[in-house]
Amino acid sequence: MTGLRATKFALLLAAALLVCACSHTEVVGSNRTVQIQLSEYRLQPQSIRVSRGLLTIIVHNHGVLDHNLALYQNGQTVDSINPLGPGETSQMTLFLSPGTYSMASTVLSDQSLGAYGTLRVTK
Repeated sequence: MTGLRATKFALLLAAALLVCACSHTEVVGSNRTVQIQLSEYRLQPQSIRVSRGLLTIIVHNHGVLDHNLALYQNGQTVDSINPLGPGETSQMTLFLSPGTYSMASTVLSDQSLGAYGTLRVTK
């Protein structure tokens, strides 16, 4: 009975961790700045919402491999930063019109392994 109780507890804990790890949408405030963290197989936050206008994106590589950030709309590159080594930070400032943009690290197979997200720009 103790083993069954421990198994149930472990499953409950794993489910709770999955719920907590689910991505939420970060809403950019009046400072018009968002910070994006890159690491192996992850771009955080994965979902960002901001009103149209000037936006500064600060990108930090928390991983052990090189990563970059590219911003796309309708399959066209809007802007990108060069690959960052571990611990490096860079930023881009750009004017964004309303629409949905894709964000991704495009170094090697980062994007297909999970380093991607969405930026939604509202009116």
